[in-house]
Amino acid sequence: MEVRIFLSWCHQDRVLKEALLRDLLPVLGLFTDLTVRWWEDSHLTCGEELTESIVGRLDECDFGLLLLSTRFLSRPFVRRHELPRFAGPTADRGALPVALSPLPGHGPQHDLGGVERQLVFTRDGLSFADLTGSRRTRFANDLAGSIRRRALGENGYRTL
Repeated sequence: MEVRIFLSWCHQDRVLKEALLRDLLPVLGLFTDLTVRWWEDSHLTCGEELTESIVGRLDECDFGLLLLSTRFLSRPFVRRHELPRFAGPTADRGALPVALSPLPGHGPQHDLGGVERQLVFTRDGLSFADLTGSRRTRFANDLAGSIRRRALGENGYRTL
């Protein structure tokens, strides 16, 4: 099976994003039952129209890998074009929300764009930024497994 993933992230989180992808992408490539194709705005080439190109890729994807941080959640472009496709009442694509860095608490005092109604991936309640060394590698390994299960629809009942 093939799945297309749109990577939604904030450029201010580049160092964390690259650290996560360094471990995540090789694991995603090891699956024998799933081929992952991913796209991010860093793949744009010279002269492409930004908004049109990004929205077009949103239309093509199966899931959005949302690298959540307070910076991500506060970006006007993300709030206007990307987040509504994956969270909230207008969502029409699957969401894979990941705590890239610590997030504010849930409650009416914070507008998280609908993500607050979704299970956000963490490792033992910690964001990727909270971890170091091999714990970051385990985060990426566990995230890859979670992406695989979601893409293959393996989130149902299990036998005891």
